[in-house]
Formats: sequence, C-alpha cells, structure tokens
Amino acid sequence: MHRTILGLIALLWPAAATLIAAAPSPRPNVLLVVVDDLNLVLGAYGHRTVRSPNIDRLAARGARFDSAHAQYTLCNPSRVSFLSGRRPETSGVYILGTPARTALPEAVMLPQLFRQNGYFTAGAGKIFHNSRVNDSASWDFYEDEATQDEGEKAAIAARYGRGGGDGDGRPGWQMLESDGSRTRDGINAATIRRLIAEKSAGKDPFFLALGFHKPHLPWTAPKRFFDLYPETGIIPPAEPPMRDIPPIALQTELSGFAQPESRAGALRAYQACISFIDDLLGQVLGELDRRDLTRNTLVVLFSDHGFHLGDHGGLWAKLSAFRASTRVPLIMAGPGVPAGVAVASPVELLDVYPTLADLAGLRAPGGLEGRSLRGTFNEGQATGHAHSLVYHYDVAANRDVAGRTVISPAWRYTEWDAGRAGRELYWHADDPEEYRNVAADPARAGALQEAAAQLSRLPAPKAGPANRPRALDRDPRKAK
Repeated sequence: MHRTILGLIALLWPAAATLIAAAPSPRPNVLLVVVDDLNLVLGAYGHRTVRSPNIDRLAARGARFDSAHAQYTLCNPSRVSFLSGRRPETSGVYILGTPARTALPEAVMLPQLFRQNGYFTAGAGKIFHNSRVNDSASWDFYEDEATQDEGEKAAIAARYGRGGGDGDGRPGWQMLESDGSRTRDGINAATIRRLIAEKSAGKDPFFLALGFHKPHLPWTAPKRFFDLYPETGIIPPAEPPMRDIPPIALQTELSGFAQPESRAGALRAYQACISFIDDLLGQVLGELDRRDLTRNTLVVLFSDHGFHLGDHGGLWAKLSAFRASTRVPLIMAGPGVPAGVAVASPVELLDVYPTLADLAGLRAPGGLEGRSLRGTFNEGQATGHAHSLVYHYDVAANRDVAGRTVISPAWRYTEWDAGRAGRELYWHADDPEEYRNVAADPARAGALQEAAAQLSRLPAPKAGPANRPRALDRDPRKAK
C-alpha cells in the first residue's frame, strides 16, 4: 500500500509541478512613498552622519538609482509630471496652483490606472501638491489632515503668516516637545498603517500612497531626532570658488530672503526631519512585515526634487537647475526588482509611472513620455540622458526665462533662454557639485553638440505662467 501511494505520487508529481508553476502569482500591492524636498543626504547614498536606517534597508533589498532627476524643480509641476507621465513642457504646469486634471483633462493618472485595474487606491499626505489640486478620480480614499501638533502649528504660522503670505520665508525650524504622532506626517503614516491592516485580509490588491511633508520647511521634528545631531558636531562643507556661472542660474524659490540664523543649525534641523520621516517609514514597513505583505508589495520611494542647503554662495530650497535641485533619491524594492542593485544611468521621475505599470503587469495608457526602468536593473554601465526644466525670473526685465537641462552620465548642460541668457556645462568627474562652468572650453564642444541634439528631441515648453521667488517678484501672482 505504501509503495502504491509513492508510485502514484511519482507519476503525478510532474503534472502537479506544471500546474503549480503555471498558476498565476497574485498581483503585487504597491506602496508609493513621496518625500517632499529630500536631497541625497541619506546613508544609502553615502552620507556619513545622517541616520536613515529604514530607507537604507529598503535600498539594500532593492534597486537604488544614483542619478535620478526631477523634470521640474518645484513641488506641483514635478508632481503633475510624475503622476501624469507627461513632461512639464507638455502640460504647461510651472506654478503651484494648477491642478493636474485642469492641465491634462484626459490623462489617466498613475493611481487612477491601478484603480481602473481593480486595485483599491488610497492616499494620505502630500501626493498631488495639496488637497486643493488633488485628483478625485485617482482615489477610493484620500486625506491629508491639518496638523494637530501645537509646535508644528506655530512653526507653519511663522513661515506662512496668517493667510496673506506675509510670513518669514527664510529657512526656519522648531524642535517639538511632542512625540510627533499628531503632526501631519505622523497622522498620515498612521493612516497608511491602518489601511495596510484593513486591506491585508482582502482579496483585491492595493495601491497606497504616503506623502511625507518633511523635510519641507518649516523644519519640525521631535526633540529626540534633533538630539541625534548636536549642533557643535555639524560642520558645513567647504565650498570651492564659483567660475563663469551665469547670474540667471543663481536663483531658487527663496532668493531674496535672509539667510538662516545659523547654517549649522539649519543643517541639523534638516537632518533631524529626515530621521523623523525615516522612523515613520519604518513603522509603515513594519506593518507590511507583520501582515506578511512585504514579499508581494512593490515599494517605491523618491522625492519630488532636491534641495539646496546654503551652497553656491547661499542658495536654499529648490527651483534651480543645479544638480542639488534636480537630483533625487529613487529606490524600488519588491517583486521583479533584484536586491542590492545600484543603477548609475541618468533616469527621470517621469519613468516611475511606466515602471510601476510594467512591474505590476498593467497596460500603460498612451501618451506617457517616460520609459520602464526594468531594463536598467542589470545594466553594466551608465547610459542614457535625463532632462529637466525650470523657469527663473529676470528681475531687471520683469520676465520669466526658461532653463532647459540635459544630464548625461558625465555632465550636466543647461541653456537659459535658448542660450541668450547663458549656458552651463559641468563635468562631474572633476566638479561633482557644479561650481566650474566649462561651456566655453573648446575641448568640451562634443558635449555641447550632444546636449543640443538631446534638447532638439524634446517638445518646446507649452506657454504657461511660471512661479517666481516671492521676495523678488515685482508683479506677484498668487499661485497657492
């Protein structure tokens, strides 16, 4: 009898194995984590002192993109771009107040694609720029509640004023005496944890998006995160002299505002905010672990753009074409993503949409201008280009000037007003932080030709109003 059963198993096993192999794997869940104003001050990207253990662990079990770039270095234009899969040149969105749906009424937004394919979609926090420009067609559930933390409330009021935009725009911070659970980010992280728990027993996959407000100004975090970085141990990096940089390039969102009280204090506060949101992220990833969902959940983390920290003679925030502003962390982990991969090729946030559709087995809609990054996971060397756009304000002429950027594996090139207001070329092997413009060097003529060819392939920027630094604008246009 025993031998008969064994014989039947031997006969049936190949067929059973074939059926098991042919059984479709469950559709992956998605956790999209969008962080506001985060540059590469992270352990995963080689920073020696910042504490970001949860982001670092996520990178270790997936793919880290070392040259990922935003398509516009301001919150709403960037978010409209990566959520719609269209370049800012195509959408014409260059200010904070234009909803994605207004600019692109027929577009299928990234969460909307998953919703159309049977996913439960929910967002908490800053995904689209704010609740006023949120896209209701993308979500089964969405919320981004106001802070309930008194310290954070006070810091926000000091920065933005009482509704008239008359607050102090220079970088500022506030150490919180609370545990941070009632801040915006604390509340939103708790919402995502709750949704993971609720949906873990369901049969339908989920697409959850968590949008961290920090490290956006004002920098607020519980005291224990400030304590990780004693101010006496913060040493601002030395800067080389700038050479041949056109004046139009040296502008950010905060140009015209005063410098912070202390650059070391500002660096400390920025790092404290990173460690705060890293801790909240760890709680969310822990919920995936507890529900046994990690192995079937695609986790993608990135920032909407980079952030200057007093470099280049005192630049703060974003809205520049410098690498400090365009370059962002981008990390992917989960089904279909090999562990321990570092991708050197320049890539774009525009690529997140088609990559997620590809990894989830969904048919992407027409009109996407990015590419799936699945093919970059096994590449041997850096190839390709990334592109970015920004408008700066010419104060003397009271006009907006376009800066169009190409990033190659070796260099970054930007031309302002088609070159009439200046050209920039930085060779990253010699000048990784971009202080020496070599656009006039005859030895770099080949790079200029390559950049011109790349720009010729892009659509011309669609007409639209451009955001201007509030402290410089002679003709303020409210775009909040």
